Amino acid sequence: MAKCSLCGETETLPFTCKFCGRKFCGEHRLPENHQCIGLEKFKENRTKAIEEWIYEPFRKEYKDRAGRIVKPSFQQRVKESLLTMDMRKLLYAIIVLIIILTIFMGIRR
Repeated sequence: MAKCSLCGETETLPFTCKFCGRKFCGEHRLPENHQCIGLEKFKENRTKAIEEWIYEPFRKEYKDRAGRIVKPSFQQRVKESLLTMDMRKLLYAIIVLIIILTIFMGIRR
């Protein structure tokens, strides 16, 4: 149980402001409703250092960070599978494709 920093109302599940760190009731949980000093500081600093307030996954260094698993594109996966496939499987796949296309073309006529 905590008290709202603005009105003093006792809350069983208080809201913690991410800008100033104080606890508030449901009515004063928004920074605009409790005249948050931290919000004003955030707005001032945001214009000075834009890189600091960009959400981390959208930052360039997050995308380039080693150890992060990035799913390869469809074209890359197809290229890798073709390069690692042995020639016999590739030949079988081409033959099956030719048979399917011939059957399909025969049905269309």
